[in-house]
Amino acid sequence: MGLAALAASLHAQQPTKGLNIAPAYEGWEQNDDGSFDLIFGYFNRNWDEWIDVPVGPANSFEPGDADQGQPTHFLPRRNQFVFRVRVPKDFGNRELVWTLTSNGKTEKAYGTLKPDYVVNATVMAANFGAGGQTGTMPDLAGNLPPVLKIEGERLRHVKAGEPVPLTAIATDDGKPRVRPIQEALGGNRTVPDSATGLRLVWIKY
Repeated sequence: MGLAALAASLHAQQPTKGLNIAPAYEGWEQNDDGSFDLIFGYFNRNWDEWIDVPVGPANSFEPGDADQGQPTHFLPRRNQFVFRVRVPKDFGNRELVWTLTSNGKTEKAYGTLKPDYVVNATVMAANFGAGGQTGTMPDLAGNLPPVLKIEGERLRHVKAGEPVPLTAIATDDGKPRVRPIQEALGGNRTVPDSATGLRLVWIKY
């Protein structure tokens, strides 16, 4: 009875809307040509509210071009490793700053090449739970990311109102093995020991 009451209380405290989005710097990878990819994500603090922030003063990068391919439509909760910004091999000790204002609050994420922020495919998989509670699992060794192929031409011309068939094929090496997402107190789900396997989702907005 006590646990049930606590779970209900925790669920009632979950913020559904009205809070802001925090940009997040996830880390960096070096490319074969010596350049670097700075990888960003975000945390929409709301459980239900999808927020739109167009590129501009409220959603921009500096220095340089304000538009670096960042999202303008933000899904609820934590979204990791969403996009990359390529910087030259002589980027050095500079910073690339993502400023995001939503629901009246401004927050920033600072992209750097500090050694502590280096990531790779294994680190990313572990962040999504595929590495288990210790961050690594035996069946994670040799894991390759899924491959997505879009059939047909990338650029298509149609008249307004005319339907456009889209076909995508996703393949994977089956590593790591599928492990279900664990239930957590409060009716939520936690990912430290989960591996949901290959999934393909179309998002239209």
